[in-house]
Amino acid sequence: MNEGQLDKARTSFSAAQRRVPAYAPAGGHLSEVEAELGEVDSAISRLHSLAESSDDPDYAAQLARILGDVGNDGETRYWRQVAAMRYEELIANHPEAFADHAAEFWLAAGADPVKALQFAKMNVQVRNTPRARALVAQALTANA
Repeated sequence: MNEGQLDKARTSFSAAQRRVPAYAPAGGHLSEVEAELGEVDSAISRLHSLAESSDDPDYAAQLARILGDVGNDGETRYWRQVAAMRYEELIANHPEAFADHAAEFWLAAGADPVKALQFAKMNVQVRNTPRARALVAQALTANA
């Protein structure tokens, strides 16, 4: 998926979901791939189920982003609030573990580049990796 091989990614995530249906990350990543391939209705349906049943804010964040992309503003606001509240809880208790995901949320569906930069900087202090540095660069660009 990260290499742009969306058809291969869809095949892998579909297989993972068939083998272990309760493994939510497979469904979440499959939804991301479906949305990228233009299968938005399927992605939204899958993410609705995940966002409603999981306490992981990534699913609500993905759902808010995709709904925003298709112009469903009312539902976008709802899922953005759900994700934002959960990220705030997680950051309050485990900032190092969730700073990267929070930064990504605030860069995309959360639409707050100042918060994104704050969490991206926190993340790069914890894990100074190429991915973490790229996230800081994205946040800096968004704030420019």
